[in-house]
Amino acid sequence: MTVLRFGAYQYQHVPLPELRERWSKAERLGFDMLWNCDTVVEPDRPGHSMFDGPATLALMAATTSRIRVGTLVTSLYFRDPVTLARAAMTVDHISGGRVEIALGVGDPSAGAATVGADQPVAERVARFAEFVELVDLLLRQRVTNYTGRFYRCAAAEVIPPSVQRPRPPITIAAHGPRMLRIAARYADSWSSWGGYEVQTEHDFYAVTAERTRRFDDLCADLGRSPVGVRHSVVCFPPLTPWESVDYFSDMIGRLRESGTDEFVLYWPQSWRQKPSELQVFEEVPIPSFRRYERRVDSTATAPDRAARR
Repeated sequence: MTVLRFGAYQYQHVPLPELRERWSKAERLGFDMLWNCDTVVEPDRPGHSMFDGPATLALMAATTSRIRVGTLVTSLYFRDPVTLARAAMTVDHISGGRVEIALGVGDPSAGAATVGADQPVAERVARFAEFVELVDLLLRQRVTNYTGRFYRCAAAEVIPPSVQRPRPPITIAAHGPRMLRIAARYADSWSSWGGYEVQTEHDFYAVTAERTRRFDDLCADLGRSPVGVRHSVVCFPPLTPWESVDYFSDMIGRLRESGTDEFVLYWPQSWRQKPSELQVFEEVPIPSFRRYERRVDSTATAPDRAARR
């Protein structure tokens, strides 16, 4: 059986002592995951403070003791597979085996232009496919040799191996057909978030349901059981999870209908200055929602690479 998961998503754009308090609070409230983001600018507020993602992820791991930790997403724009794999292995040891890896092309608003990452869309997707394949290999093997169109490595070592075996879980963020196919091939968890063009809650639920159907069909085409891949949704506007406890419960129920089993929730007041959100955040009984479960074909989780070819 798989149990619903709830993740707290916190940009690292507030002072470090406040970040540490928030991480500890999320752990006390029963959240399963803590996510930060990978960016070289504050995505929504130009000129605003923003600490580095990998550095704060290490601090997150050291500050907490139970909750799982990760970066949503580690961006193709800013990272190299070899150094990313070694950093992930290191944080897995710091956390005692609690790190998760989320990979994506990344949002251009996170600072792609700053680092000159201006490839055409088709090239970014092709590059991302190699990026994911190589990260997967590096974290499964002590020594990796790889020659691709975009990435190469010779005798790249990841020693010691990660605490989690065969590697830490990988989430892949994907919306379009080519990205969804990459996620269906490699992901332990697939992440979506609606989209900037989604204007109403009805559209958010409809888009999520349709995208889920396409993803599940792609998994089946590749010989994977879709219930063996966690379906994660970032609860992005127009959704307002901290409107009330009843709203939260209704939102969870609606997204569960389309197969969602992980809910990534922005910290209260991320998108609107409504003080009551903080109260609702503390009132929502996160642990009680884990009673909703679905059966999983355990053989379909984290498949061997040979089965994905």
